[in-house]
Amino acid sequence: MDALDKLIQLANLSGALDLRCLLSGPLELEHAPAPVGEAVYHVVLDGACTVLRPGQPPLELTAGDIFFLPRGHAHVLSIQADGHAAAQGTMEAHDNGAVTVRSNCGGAQGPGVDLLCGRFLYAPRALLIDVLPDVVHVSFSNASGAYLGPLVQTMRREAEEAQLGAPSIVTALSTALFTMVLRAWLAGEPSLAGVLGLLANRRLGASIIAMLERPAEPWTLEMLAKEAAMSRATFMRAFSAHSDSSPLTLLSHVRMQLASTMLTHTKKSIADVAADVGYQSEAAFSKRFKELYGVAPGRFRATNAIA
Repeated sequence: MDALDKLIQLANLSGALDLRCLLSGPLELEHAPAPVGEAVYHVVLDGACTVLRPGQPPLELTAGDIFFLPRGHAHVLSIQADGHAAAQGTMEAHDNGAVTVRSNCGGAQGPGVDLLCGRFLYAPRALLIDVLPDVVHVSFSNASGAYLGPLVQTMRREAEEAQLGAPSIVTALSTALFTMVLRAWLAGEPSLAGVLGLLANRRLGASIIAMLERPAEPWTLEMLAKEAAMSRATFMRAFSAHSDSSPLTLLSHVRMQLASTMLTHTKKSIADVAADVGYQSEAAFSKRFKELYGVAPGRFRATNAIA
């Protein structure tokens, strides 16, 4: 298992395809901020639209683009009138057995834009989500995202044909979409900061993998430097070049992320969870957990536990 795969697992990430949108303009669709723990994505199958966000320049999307908001910020999808599109009609929605289809085309052919819209759900304070930018934008029409095309076309076909098992299939494909979108985005980023930059560096990435695989070890800077095959001083300089936080601060975040998963997915006692992530003192563990999540471990478990 590589470090990125481990971070995705720690985030307890899952996907959902909510809507197939067949729309004609002029039209502006407002999207309120998503609940905490939800990212939002739009896949442009055909046509074009513009994403408007407060205080940000407009972003033009065309067929093949995927737009992903890791923290689900408010935005508007603006669709211009198109002489080749169907006339705008009353907005209607129906469940076709796979997804909800939303359209204002009145059954006529030629919508101005054809979209798949969905969500990615993740655990509170997921480290991977924390280090992503506010917007991730990729295209499956270029080389870095070419392998996204077959996945998106399969999602489209399942959403259209609504055959037996289609809801389960589009959910699974939506979850896979997250990793593929992230992979395509990483391939197009010449320089990365934070955890992603550390992972991209072969030697520094080895220390991050060690943290993820063995969080309970009594890690010191010297031990982490050894994992990276560097001296302590060289390790610190290299680490600081990629991240504003220290290695031990990152280790603490990794431990808390692991602890949150254990609290919500197991019945282990808080003392056992603390020990599993490297804390000998339950009190010290609880204090650090509350600093990061805003609530004590017991309250967090009561609120977020998976039945």
